[in-house]
Amino acid sequence: MSADAYAGFLPPVFAHRPDGEDIVIRTFMVGNPLPDHQLADIPAPLQMFMDLVAPAMERAGADGFAHLWLDHHPHEQPGWQLSLAHIGTVEELDAAVAKPLARLGAAMSLTDFETANWDETRPLWRKRAQPVRLVYWGGLGRHVRAIVGHGDAPSFYLPVGAGVRRDQAVATLPLLEDMLGARSGMSSGGLGFENALQIGIALGRAHLIESWTEAGGSDKEPYFRPMQIWHQAWLTHAVMDLAISALAMSGQPPLPTLDYTADGTPQRRKAALDDLSAWLSGLFFSEANPAHRNAFIAGVQNAVWLDPDLQQYVQSQQRGEIIQGLLPYCRWFLAMALYNHLGNLAEDRATPDQCAFFALLIASLPELASLNSLSTRRDIEQHIIRIDAPRAAAAFDALVIPFCDMLMPRLALAASRHQ
Repeated sequence: MSADAYAGFLPPVFAHRPDGEDIVIRTFMVGNPLPDHQLADIPAPLQMFMDLVAPAMERAGADGFAHLWLDHHPHEQPGWQLSLAHIGTVEELDAAVAKPLARLGAAMSLTDFETANWDETRPLWRKRAQPVRLVYWGGLGRHVRAIVGHGDAPSFYLPVGAGVRRDQAVATLPLLEDMLGARSGMSSGGLGFENALQIGIALGRAHLIESWTEAGGSDKEPYFRPMQIWHQAWLTHAVMDLAISALAMSGQPPLPTLDYTADGTPQRRKAALDDLSAWLSGLFFSEANPAHRNAFIAGVQNAVWLDPDLQQYVQSQQRGEIIQGLLPYCRWFLAMALYNHLGNLAEDRATPDQCAFFALLIASLPELASLNSLSTRRDIEQHIIRIDAPRAAAAFDALVIPFCDMLMPRLALAASRHQ
């Protein structure tokens, strides 16, 4: 990407996104365990390392970041953890960081914790890591500076709009998903059904975690804190492209801010989430767009089932009730997708990709096998009713929503980041 790619009205999508397996992360336990889960002052040698590591890595021509975090594992003593991420091999990382790491090791004890790739490390962080400092270098550093330093950032990037200092970890945490997470199809072609569902899930899980934190009280709060921070960051990333689109929509209310303060309460954060939900429903998921609205609401109401992170917290006696709540959405979307696809078949307009996906759907839900281009809406509905709730729920986000995405038009955005 050329140097002036960030000079336009809107910042671009991160270029040259690496595969998760190509990002190596080495993590060290630093110093002695801490007496409790309260955030302590960063030790001076560790602070100096975080100040000096980025320039050293820039000189080495590396791309990556350093993540200093407080460990909140429920069965281990809290303590400092330092993760060093590098797009490349572990040998390249070790060579580039050798001098600053040796200086830190001379002042404090360093114990190898693990070496893993990005995909393996993300579940660990969202369960036990409270981010304290994040510093970036190389292409990642340039992208982070371009987003948080953009002139319109307060209007589209929630942490900056909420007044978070740009050197705080929560200010840049959402950009890890922007740079290294799953690629969103929203920036090219508009807002799809699956986008709407995922935004709903991001909002719903953030609300659930706040409710659990509130119910758990002060004793449990440290153990929910990592999940609350990471999932709020992912929600921030999920709505970024919609916030950018809203910049080009005249006469619309501004994007409401979330609460990123370290002393925020679940009640305050939930109120901010409600404001964001109302804004999203008013601008993008209104009754004028019923299909996208239903996908968004389905995500919000069923996040505990649709997000693998949260399923582990569902009690066995709750599963049946959750699946029954998801069933009407599954039937509605499945009927809509089948009606469109069978109509395309009748008019000889179905694409090979759509036909292949339809075959995959029938393999999972054989009750639909007898449907064809002559089937009526009533035929479709009668066949769908025969599918039992657990299999319908299992197929919802893996098959039904992607099938809708292939068949239904996307919601055009007023503006989007360029690739």
